[in-house]
Amino acid sequence: MTLLLILSRAIHFGSSLVLLGAFAVRLLVETPTTDDGRGTKRLAILCLAGAAGSGAIWFWGAVAGMSGSGLAASLSPQLLGMVLTQTSPGHVWMFRGVIGLVLGFVLAVPARPWTWCAGGALAAALVASLAWLGHAGASGGLQRPFMLAGDLAHLIAAGLWPAGLLPFGLCLRRQMKAGILSAARAAVRRFSAMSLITVAVLAASGVVNACFLVGSFHALAATNYGRLLVIKVVLFASAASLGAWNLLMHKPRLEIAPESLKATARNVWIEVALGILIVFVVAIMGTMPPASSL
Repeated sequence: MTLLLILSRAIHFGSSLVLLGAFAVRLLVETPTTDDGRGTKRLAILCLAGAAGSGAIWFWGAVAGMSGSGLAASLSPQLLGMVLTQTSPGHVWMFRGVIGLVLGFVLAVPARPWTWCAGGALAAALVASLAWLGHAGASGGLQRPFMLAGDLAHLIAAGLWPAGLLPFGLCLRRQMKAGILSAARAAVRRFSAMSLITVAVLAASGVVNACFLVGSFHALAATNYGRLLVIKVVLFASAASLGAWNLLMHKPRLEIAPESLKATARNVWIEVALGILIVFVVAIMGTMPPASSL
């Protein structure tokens, strides 16, 4: 059951974050006049479907864990309904289900400027609500609002970077394939500016979260949760270093050296691979008690 929860959480987190990243790249990075948005819409629909399917499996596994029954027994409509209507996580899942349905409607109608803005807002709400399904949502006392605020900032920032790297990489590939190099260069500049802000927010909110969930430097090495956090930080630093290399070495040469654009696109896909590993580490950490509680 633990493996099922880890896989469903990883797919759900990844799908939800990339969904937000797709809208962010469309609204803040792409040049709309060079693309009709069909590629972004297809990616968003795929991510929403992945989030819906994996979310259902995650909820199923969570119900089985809460009830102490097996997976088959937890499919009881009475048990599922009771968890949905009588528990805090159930209320969060119902809220997220409504958001998903409305977002599905937005994606079904023809793309317009208002649909991109509405979709981005709904995707941000879907990602933000994950905070109430994690350690922050399960906490209590005076620290709860601070933990939720830190988790909210961390999740939204992660939806822009590194999750935004996948739609950004696809955007670059489309523009380079179409020979619209000026638009691709402009997209690199805009994404770099967005990444600088989001990486700073991720680092700051990550420190806040670590203070509550780990508690001490000793726990980083002495607990499985702490060791996984160290792995996450190393992966994050590696991806951020690649982004910094693009920013410092390739971005200034975009206009005079065409190969710099190809090198930037190549590094983006390496960052995407590192981002996938980060999501799986986060999914594992979510199934474990925080180090500060041990």
